[in-house]
Amino acid sequence: MTVTHVNQPTPTYLHIAETALSPKLQRLALVNVCLGQFMSALDSRSVIVALPTISIYFNSPMAVLQWIPLAYQLTIIGFVLSMARLGDMLGRKKIYAFGFLLLTLGSAGSGLSTGLWQLIAFRVLAGLGGAVVMGNGRAIVSTVYAQKGRAQALGLTSMAFHLGYIVGPSLGGFLIDTVGWRWIFFVNLPVAVAVGAMAWKVLPETASHRGKYSLDSLGMVTLLLTVVSLILGLQQIAKSGVTWVAVAAFPAAAIFLGLLLHFERKSPAPLLDLSLFRVRMLTAGVLSNLFIVTSHSSTFFLLPFYLQGILHFSPTQVGVTIIFFSLVIVFLAPVGGWLGDRLGSRLLCTAGSVLSVISMLALSRLGADAGHAEVIVPLMVLGLGWSLFQAPNLSAIFSAVEARHVGAVSGISLTAANIANAMGVAVGSVLFLRGLNYFGLSGSVVPAYTQWAQSPEVFLKAFQSSWLIIAGLTAIAIVTSAMRGVDTRTSQGG
Repeated sequence: MTVTHVNQPTPTYLHIAETALSPKLQRLALVNVCLGQFMSALDSRSVIVALPTISIYFNSPMAVLQWIPLAYQLTIIGFVLSMARLGDMLGRKKIYAFGFLLLTLGSAGSGLSTGLWQLIAFRVLAGLGGAVVMGNGRAIVSTVYAQKGRAQALGLTSMAFHLGYIVGPSLGGFLIDTVGWRWIFFVNLPVAVAVGAMAWKVLPETASHRGKYSLDSLGMVTLLLTVVSLILGLQQIAKSGVTWVAVAAFPAAAIFLGLLLHFERKSPAPLLDLSLFRVRMLTAGVLSNLFIVTSHSSTFFLLPFYLQGILHFSPTQVGVTIIFFSLVIVFLAPVGGWLGDRLGSRLLCTAGSVLSVISMLALSRLGADAGHAEVIVPLMVLGLGWSLFQAPNLSAIFSAVEARHVGAVSGISLTAANIANAMGVAVGSVLFLRGLNYFGLSGSVVPAYTQWAQSPEVFLKAFQSSWLIIAGLTAIAIVTSAMRGVDTRTSQGG
């Protein structure tokens, strides 16, 4: 789809001078975006904690249950970059506020769902709202603070996101134990309505003089079909082993990937600028992040089932346990960024990847009688590894390109992270269910987690083998981090 304005032959953006905005209005815009980031993270983490409970309520196996988080992630993968461009076309304020309406409808529908696939459908709607909010929120902050304070403002949005990661598991566990799993969705409603109304009322418009814009619809569709084909193939393997559907899904993914590469090379405004991958630092940074995030996503998909099915934790205990990962990040991520500016990304990202592998190996040794500390310590090590990895890695890939490519790099990194989140859920499901099959339990007759105590050895071995293989996948990030080369710092101003 192309929208053309004859008087503006090339796309330009309105960079609001700080003199045009009062400090109060800047702060209100920042608070609004931070609330949106907080809500997105809280929703994501609370849903993960609720998966075991939802599996009992709908009597659904893990192979089907994984589509609750996957529906949200896949929608974001398919639409986040296009929603960012749509904000440029229609105005970021309008589209951003509309995103909260979609989140409200998606959350309300999820909480009222009477069937699992109905719940998954409403998670798609919520994912579309999340794509709008994520695609435009940080762009608004970057523009509002274009002259001064941009880095600090963006840092606060990142902190708000991780605070949501902290609150989400504990709040979700508490709500599940007290008023039921549906309230993890209902609790979002007043926040989404309030933040959306605030956005409409106080945010300035940060995109105008719109010239010739192009939404890369072919890129969007082929990217989504590539990832969906991979997920479907993995899902079929998890559910039924190597079937004809799984055999067909992977070649289909390869075909869609080939089409994606073809369309992106030909497109005048590609969804993903493939030429940027000629930069070694960027490619290594994106690949490293892909494997690290995949391991995190697999871990946090499996962990609630282990804690409830093997250790008999309540949902509240699960939530309180998981937050130690994010607590470490909130306190130490700024230290990782500070060290990255002084030591470069290669050393710190490699060290962070090593710590992630150590954490996975520690999780693979957890037994049926593990105490709280035995679970919390590996999660804190994982948080430390992420603190050393994330900020230096992002700084390196942004510094590796010219200032005019920063937006494209932001889109690439965001898309890669969301693909890794989706793939991690699917990989965790495949490893666990195939592990059960290998150790003597058919994946098609997996009992509810409340019955695992009758034969915990099989389930425990499946968890242990899953985390051992995940550790091996994570180790690839050690190699890609070490091979990235030395950072080339460039002054980009602003």
